[in-house]
Amino acid sequence: MKCGAKSVEKVAIRVLVGLMMLWSFVVYVRGLLHSEHPPALHGGGLGVAVLNIVMFSLLVSGLALGRKRECSPLFRESTALLVGALAGSLTFYAVEPDFGGAFVVSMIALWALFVRLPLRWGITASMLTIAAIAVLGQAFRDKGVDFGLLGAFVGVTVGAAATRQGTLAQEATRRAEAANAVLAERSHIAREIHDILAHSLSAQIVHLEGARLLLARDGDRVQALDRVERARNLARSGLEETRRALATLRGEILQPKEVIAELAEEFYASTGRPCDVRVTGEPRELSPQAGLAVVRTAQEALTNVRKHAPGARVRLVLRYLADGVELEVVDSGGTEPVLELNGDGYGLVGMRERAELIDGTLVTGPDGGGFRVALRVPA
Repeated sequence: MKCGAKSVEKVAIRVLVGLMMLWSFVVYVRGLLHSEHPPALHGGGLGVAVLNIVMFSLLVSGLALGRKRECSPLFRESTALLVGALAGSLTFYAVEPDFGGAFVVSMIALWALFVRLPLRWGITASMLTIAAIAVLGQAFRDKGVDFGLLGAFVGVTVGAAATRQGTLAQEATRRAEAANAVLAERSHIAREIHDILAHSLSAQIVHLEGARLLLARDGDRVQALDRVERARNLARSGLEETRRALATLRGEILQPKEVIAELAEEFYASTGRPCDVRVTGEPRELSPQAGLAVVRTAQEALTNVRKHAPGARVRLVLRYLADGVELEVVDSGGTEPVLELNGDGYGLVGMRERAELIDGTLVTGPDGGGFRVALRVPA
């Protein structure tokens, strides 16, 4: 709704500006036709017609080229065209000193030059223009110098200076926003790598601790070796996940549906317990942040099941809704002794922080004999 209102506002502004330009053009042409030397196909009228065509052509061409200041490859050409339009307007003032519309072109050209040129050159152009108007008024105008016109050009200079400062402030703001975006991206990358390594290392600890207990209890080397091999595979997958996270943050979007299916297969392979996956709604592409939040939450939840509820079955539901995506991970509760592992205990906190960063929510708590993790992120 807000986007639609902004679009209507932009269209209204463009229509208003267009109508004002059309009205100004009509007033200019009407005044020109009633001037001392109206456009004609002979004599002084022909010179006035040619002069108007030339100065308006130079003005339009100069405005169209080199819209950005020194960054434009046609900046010099644009500046030359605007200076030519300004000179043509001053010449027209010498021919028609009593026609007020003679300075429409020079005011627009001076404004554009002041905004585009370095400040010292803009001030120089303004001072030279004001001086030229005073000299031409004294030389060609019956009433002498038009101080009201000089004041108008001083106002144009002040307005152009304010516009220039506003433009520079906007550019500084954009540069600051770009720098902040770079810092935010670096922070995001650090968070992703931290979560990937935390998941990978936690799972490796589970397998290595299981291998240690097997060897300590009954010396079952086959099962112990299997645990060690799984830990090795997790180390490799953790490295791949880190590389994938870096690629994802550069623009490649993770699709939770496929990744979660792989996580369920990995859970079954590492625990021997099923992880039922169900996807509802119409799958669609998510933003990188939303996709990563869903995937990392699923990873952390399954790791927690392996650590704190060994032997549990898991149900994983991914729902695509109209205004978001929901992930629900529910386990049935552990049936085997819990391994005594050292951990930082920040898994749930990290998942909740990740959700809040993208205006999502995370709800966790007991569910029957097991535990439930529910994530919701905006689409």
